[in-house]
Amino acid sequence: MVITHSPPLTSSSRSTSSDKSESNEEWELLGTAAEGLQNASTMEEHELKDAPIFTRDAIRCGSSTPQYGVLGRALACHSKKDAYTFQDSRVYLNTNAPMSALVCGVQGSGKSHTVAVILENMFISSCSLLGTLTKPLSGLVLHFGEGGAGSSPCEAAWIGVSNHPSIKAPPVKVYVSRSSLNTMKGIYAPLTLQGNVTVEPLSFDESELDAAAFLSLMAVGSSDGAPLYIQIVLSILRELGESFSYQAFMTQLELKKKNFNPAQLAGLEQRLALLNSFMAGRKTKKNKWETFTEHKRRFAPGELTVVDLSDPFIDPASACGLFEVLTRLFVRADVKTGKVLVVDEAHKYLTSSNHQSGFTKALLSLTRQQRHLAMRVIISTQEPTVVNPILLDLCTVTILHRFSSPAWWQHLEKHVSADFTDNDAFDKVVRLQTGEAIVLAPSGLVTFPSPISGESHSVGQIGRRYLILKTRKRVTVDGGASIRVVD
Repeated sequence: MVITHSPPLTSSSRSTSSDKSESNEEWELLGTAAEGLQNASTMEEHELKDAPIFTRDAIRCGSSTPQYGVLGRALACHSKKDAYTFQDSRVYLNTNAPMSALVCGVQGSGKSHTVAVILENMFISSCSLLGTLTKPLSGLVLHFGEGGAGSSPCEAAWIGVSNHPSIKAPPVKVYVSRSSLNTMKGIYAPLTLQGNVTVEPLSFDESELDAAAFLSLMAVGSSDGAPLYIQIVLSILRELGESFSYQAFMTQLELKKKNFNPAQLAGLEQRLALLNSFMAGRKTKKNKWETFTEHKRRFAPGELTVVDLSDPFIDPASACGLFEVLTRLFVRADVKTGKVLVVDEAHKYLTSSNHQSGFTKALLSLTRQQRHLAMRVIISTQEPTVVNPILLDLCTVTILHRFSSPAWWQHLEKHVSADFTDNDAFDKVVRLQTGEAIVLAPSGLVTFPSPISGESHSVGQIGRRYLILKTRKRVTVDGGASIRVVD
């Protein structure tokens, strides 16, 4: 019997064997050339599913996204060198994927109309004209004005009013301050009488308020340079920590107040007044204690919640504090669907000097995390300069309606991706017709013509190009039409 021995496994052979094994394992992650082509196709499908806007031809060339709505039609697509039109000019909004958008323009340019069209695409599922919506979203609109009997309703609330029997308007809940409840009910009467709109007082339950919400409602920023009584408020909150409750805080505050001087007491009471005016549990005219039961479903799928703080007794800073709390509650709400937050008429409560306010920081955080929170953020404003520059950088879509301010243009030009070196883009903005807009959406998908045949054949991202868009007609009532002497 002959016994053969295998050659000894040297360190060199072991190293070679190990290298081959590791090399093969690494290639499993990298894939082959054939797999690369397949992955490229998969990436295109992924881009289509996440693209904020796309043309009809882009859908035909790839797999369809589950839900989308008609935004308008593209009049032209401009690049640095040329401009061209599409065979099928229909442009769709992707209502299935998170996104963030800035919509700006002067009054009467079509800004509010565009916001309403976006909301119709996200909430109306009974109209085949709009596209495909299998799962309506849950929405929150933040609105602020001067208040008083001469105020106007928030234009976004009009999507709860439909003149077409075949179109079912989504339910719209409007929350207003208790001090202006009767006035606001009168202002919203045309909507509540005609459509699916209700008006209720805004109030918070103690269980909703954590320490962060409490600081927002009291308009407390950083502790640097804060008055002594604010320092004491912060120390109480730190002591309570995670065991914070409204009653526990007020108990501790009552003990500390005994050492305050009249000036400190006046400052404290002024800050507490706003908080107390929005707390539930107060006695009504019927001498019955209000409960929070009806507010448990402040946010629901398929419903639009409008918070209108138009009130002569509420200033912009206080409105921002309340909006910050409401935004936080909206993020936490479990609605089993996607969400959309609309910062309406932002120029009325945001300023270029409060870019570091708590509300602005909340919007920045929300926009950065929108994919993880299933959130869509839409900022509507006449003046783009009031929007934090970082927010402009983060927006996936920018919709520019007509305006004529060179300062606004210079501000925007620094924070958008489009190539405006042709120097006539601003002229196009100034000459836009009502309802027309320049749309910037780098990750949006369109079809591009072949340089040889001139026929559209390939799908690609808009990138540094921009579209001239004509927004579609509304299917709900337009409550923002201009009032003329003679029509």
